[in-house]
Amino acid sequence: MKKLVWMGSLFYLLMGFIKVTVASIITVLLPLYDRVYTDAGALIFIEFGASIFGMLIQPWLANRMSKKTMLHIGAWGVAASYLLIAFLPPWPLLLVGFALAGFLGGIIESVIAAVILEGLQSNAAIAMSRLEVAFGVGSLILPLVIGMLIVSGFWNYALFGIAAYCVFLSLFVRFVRFGDAEPLFKPAFKAEVPNAVPSGAASSGPVGAVVAAAATNHPSASKKRILRAPGALMLPAFILLFFFYGATDIGLVNYLPSLMLETGMADAATAPISVTVFWAAMIAGRMFAGYEAEKLGYRKYLFIHWGGMIVLLSLFAINRNAVIGYALIVLLGLTLSGLYVVTLVYAKTLMPRNIARNTSILMAGCAVGGGLFSVTAGRMLDALPPSYVQWMMAGIALLSLLTYIVYAKERQAKPASELAQA
Repeated sequence: MKKLVWMGSLFYLLMGFIKVTVASIITVLLPLYDRVYTDAGALIFIEFGASIFGMLIQPWLANRMSKKTMLHIGAWGVAASYLLIAFLPPWPLLLVGFALAGFLGGIIESVIAAVILEGLQSNAAIAMSRLEVAFGVGSLILPLVIGMLIVSGFWNYALFGIAAYCVFLSLFVRFVRFGDAEPLFKPAFKAEVPNAVPSGAASSGPVGAVVAAAATNHPSASKKRILRAPGALMLPAFILLFFFYGATDIGLVNYLPSLMLETGMADAATAPISVTVFWAAMIAGRMFAGYEAEKLGYRKYLFIHWGGMIVLLSLFAINRNAVIGYALIVLLGLTLSGLYVVTLVYAKTLMPRNIARNTSILMAGCAVGGGLFSVTAGRMLDALPPSYVQWMMAGIALLSLLTYIVYAKERQAKPASELAQA
């Protein structure tokens, strides 16, 4: 089973690379193609939508081919897409390359999550924490490497490196034997495997994929009963919270380099490093977020951290000093790091029934928020000063806190037995 965890970690390192590729090279791509930030927003949205589609189609593929075959196709397909991008083809082909990488990345992510959950049911949380770290390391390393290569003009060599890494992953799956875990890779009609990960899970990395995949194994209460429950209005509130979280998280990851560049706090070579700094803070924060949430309680934790996001994003919008800017990025990463997981756990605590449906809906809300923000921010950066985008982020954090205070109150639904008697 250790080989299974190693395989998952290696593939989630690739997922981290894919997540931050656009943000790392967008400041170089736009001048090369004579494009504007509206085009950057469209590029991010296309890749993001393709990733969700990959998550959706994975269950259909799982009934027709083995998971190893899907991993082989995914790895070689991502390698081909990154080679295409590295050679700087015409803009329409570049869009195809990023869409293909996002689509296959969504398939890979859901396959790995399902295999790990099924193979390590008793220690799945520990195993997935290792995958989460690998995901963060990938998201941290790539912007730093590309930032250093931009100085010498060979930034596309990093994409060649990712393509080579994909080939290595395929060879790893081909030649490594997983012992008792081999049946986990069989097609669904030949072996019992976990249901597919809900569609929105890709927007928030491995944590989202795993929690969503695990949720599919829970029984669901009927729609009629859940609507009668006193906590029924919580679901729309939490959908809004995840919508706002997706906008904030994906907005920062994809537009931090552009915002640092446009505000004069970094140049084209150093701007991608802001994503590395942000992810380093996110990884550090995730190591302590669970302990902090348990000590403070979910309600107080969410109130403090959403309030902190308002303050920090407001200061980020006002500031134009590079040193202070990077310090704020560190604080933003630490503050944002646990919001996703803690909000999800809190939602499941308050809505213990219908977990599968609720989790899928919340992930979709996160995905839609991130996608819409990417398109909107790209258009705004073309027409308005960058501070407008920064203040929009602060406004989103404020709306998140208000939504949480007004609607997401601790009102647990009645047990199913009580509802049945009602």
